[in-house]
Amino acid sequence: MPSMGLRHGNSKLSGFADRLWLLKISLALALLVEFLLSAKLWISSRAYPLTPIFEGLPTVPTPIDELWLVLLLFLLVAIVLARRSRAYIIAFVVLAGLLSLFDQSRWQPWFYQFLLMLTALALYPWGEQNPTKREATLNVCRLIIACTYLWSGFQKLNVSFVDNVYPWLVEPLGGLLPGSLGALIHPLGIAIPIVEASIGIGLLTRFRNIAVILALGMHVFILFSIGPFGHDWNTIVWPWNVAMMAFVVILFWQVEGFSAKCVLAPGNSPLHGLVLLLFGVMPLFSFFGLWDSYLSASLYSGNTKNGAIYISDAVKSRLPVSIRNPALKSQANSANIISVTDWSFEELNVPPYPEDRVFKNVAKSVCDYADDPSEVNLIIGGKPNPIDGSVETEVYDCSGLETGRHKTVKLE
Repeated sequence: MPSMGLRHGNSKLSGFADRLWLLKISLALALLVEFLLSAKLWISSRAYPLTPIFEGLPTVPTPIDELWLVLLLFLLVAIVLARRSRAYIIAFVVLAGLLSLFDQSRWQPWFYQFLLMLTALALYPWGEQNPTKREATLNVCRLIIACTYLWSGFQKLNVSFVDNVYPWLVEPLGGLLPGSLGALIHPLGIAIPIVEASIGIGLLTRFRNIAVILALGMHVFILFSIGPFGHDWNTIVWPWNVAMMAFVVILFWQVEGFSAKCVLAPGNSPLHGLVLLLFGVMPLFSFFGLWDSYLSASLYSGNTKNGAIYISDAVKSRLPVSIRNPALKSQANSANIISVTDWSFEELNVPPYPEDRVFKNVAKSVCDYADDPSEVNLIIGGKPNPIDGSVETEVYDCSGLETGRHKTVKLE
């Protein structure tokens, strides 16, 4: 059984050890809640199709998938309770990482971030007093957090966020303020991306305590906006926001002997170098369509793709109830529309992974119920133009999903 407590041997943890211990517990608890909220995401017996990372990768059969999930939950509890938890952390990282290969929908931003942070903790020799290794481990996690704020801010530098996402986010707050004050919060939309990116930079400077306060305020606002007192939407990111509040305090608040150079310079650590590449460099390529949005801190940014599936009445009548329920009648043209976002949220309690290959795979599963290729059409809305918000859409029927042929339409 894992042993409990906050001590190494007979000496109470201090300094970086305290921070590392708290980081481990907060990470494991956050992941535990996330997995419980999205349990169906991690099993195979569901209607929303799996999109494996490699074609031909077999589906994990039931009940092995359910036992796999239970084992992951057990490992997270053990990580929280165990004094020497390295073996549990390594086991979780390996098993969770392997399970994510069977479905790219599992590559949610919180999972990607948490798994890399746990990987850093897996390399620390728990049970030993090693300040140098503790600091190196914490610096890898600091790099992940700072880069997440930085790129999340940059992803929001577009007219779609300012005109659409931000007004929706501040809607619950605007309703609590007098009319004159409520009107003032809307023009601040352009400042939000700058503030968020500045938090990422500020965390690595002598102004890090101010950056921590700004980060805490931002997450309180987000939780109010999408939480039960606001839009009551997307529960899967509620614990992520709470965890981020814990992380910025644990990693950055009143840290002594802090060095931005140590955070940014990987030295001879392969993991540190990999994290710098994945979190510091690769998100830049997402602006050119060369790196996935969800691996680039793009959430609530107005800068991701979306998918919708248009189906005939005949196809709708053949669909199982679990797929038919998300299908809605368009008021404009009476078409039957399955929003990939609605389907994913309804069944998995997570947003869809916003990439073409996932949308196409989801649409192909609906094509199985069509007698004619034209009975199903996938509409992929591209990333909005950051300046004017225009969107290029690609239209595929069932045959086009196999051949790649499609129509392109630009929407102003």
